[in-house]
Amino acid sequence: MKRIQRLLLCVLLCLAVLPVSASADTGPKPAVTITVVNAPAGDYYLDLLIQDPGDYPNIDPEDYDPTLLDGLRSWEGEGWWPALLEGTDVPLFGDLTPGEDGTHRFTYHGLPRTFRIAVSSAQGAQATESSFTRTVFYTHLTYNWATNTITKATSTVGFYLTQFLSTLIPTLLVEGALLWLFGFRSRQDWLVFALVNLATQLGLHAALGSTMMATGGHYFYYLMILPLEAIVLVVEIVAYRILLQEHSTGRRVGYAVCANAASYAVGYLPLHLAVSFLAR
Repeated sequence: MKRIQRLLLCVLLCLAVLPVSASADTGPKPAVTITVVNAPAGDYYLDLLIQDPGDYPNIDPEDYDPTLLDGLRSWEGEGWWPALLEGTDVPLFGDLTPGEDGTHRFTYHGLPRTFRIAVSSAQGAQATESSFTRTVFYTHLTYNWATNTITKATSTVGFYLTQFLSTLIPTLLVEGALLWLFGFRSRQDWLVFALVNLATQLGLHAALGSTMMATGGHYFYYLMILPLEAIVLVVEIVAYRILLQEHSTGRRVGYAVCANAASYAVGYLPLHLAVSFLAR
């Protein structure tokens, strides 16, 4: 009876994975959110300056004040072009004016890795002297217009630590519950369980993080996550088969399969919630 209950639980958890689907445009997109402090009086436009403009039109200049647009073009003679205004190779979403929350948000595949911040207002046009290079997928910047400097940026360590804990903790809870249900109770087996999960989660996030930054995210996220999860499954099957001390080899392997299916089904909900929080 207990064996049937475990099997039913695993089947139900595996079925939860089936609704997950991906298309050519699903998955997370990189984003930069800029909060302007000591903003200029009146209307102003803010854009990202890049050195490699493209032919994709991100906005229609006819919808904007031509005088303020000319201010954003002030650095074209130095080899820097406003990304939204002059275009990019692939689409970049955003607006020259602040959103309802007072911030400027730029996102999608055309988001540049390196850029300067340019502002054009009735008081004149200015741009940061130094360029900024993104090191995390979702970047929050605080730009002080009065000093023309970036005064705060998302912590690389804090960002990735949040993402890591958002999957490690639910994985330990879900797979730990199954470890107990499968009858593994010794202190040594629980230590093996904790160390194996810590190692595989570190490897998974390192691979996903580097891939998303290198490719810009989008569908590569889903193309990568399935083979990476398959590798994690193989690693844990081998590790648990060798290192767990209690019960038969078959039960150890069965636990590894069910635990990975369960953590994949429910473990990424906290990740998506954390991603939504970090993307704000």
